[in-house]
Amino acid sequence: MSATKLPADIQQIVDYLYSKSESQLRIREGILNGKRADYFKGKHAVNALLREPYKKKQRPSIPDRETGERYMSQLLTHGVIVRVHKEPKQTQLQLVNEQVFDPEGYYIWLYQGSPLTGILIAAGVLLVIFAGVLFPLWPPFMRQGGYYVSLLLMGFLGFLMALGVIRIVIWLGLKITIGRGGWLFPNLFADVGVIESFFPLWIWEDEPRKKKKKQ
Repeated sequence: MSATKLPADIQQIVDYLYSKSESQLRIREGILNGKRADYFKGKHAVNALLREPYKKKQRPSIPDRETGERYMSQLLTHGVIVRVHKEPKQTQLQLVNEQVFDPEGYYIWLYQGSPLTGILIAAGVLLVIFAGVLFPLWPPFMRQGGYYVSLLLMGFLGFLMALGVIRIVIWLGLKITIGRGGWLFPNLFADVGVIESFFPLWIWEDEPRKKKKKQ
């Protein structure tokens, strides 16, 4: 989907919603055709379009929910998102035949982001491999520097692993004690930039719906 040219106004909305750190769009994890898929609720996307962060940049005007829902319908039309069905308290997702936007419906991204990011990552990997092959030819001071850099990278990976464990422990502790989980650095392992991985600091999960008392 990233190879298809989108209208400028649609592209701006897509870039905003796709950036979890900016839009703070609530993303959940499900299973579609045996594969992991991130999904979100339609009304949460509309809520994100009505928040202040959206208005901080020059983007299409969205003054009300009706306008937001109209733009979300256009995302469906352009094949950026697709509607899916999910049963309550289930993780299995199924494609819906009628692709009409409904605020109460669930959606997954078909959009894969800018291809430039993938190209830069691939080029970086090739450069690292090439530099590793030439390591024996490096002068002594560069080899020493490479050694210290490798230690820093190993320390950073260890930090991420420890932080991942801490996140799970916090989520589990909250779920057991108050019945509602929350995530420290919710974008830590999301498909975003390094800086965006550490923003926002905290997000609560949706509160469980209370059952209505029988009259």
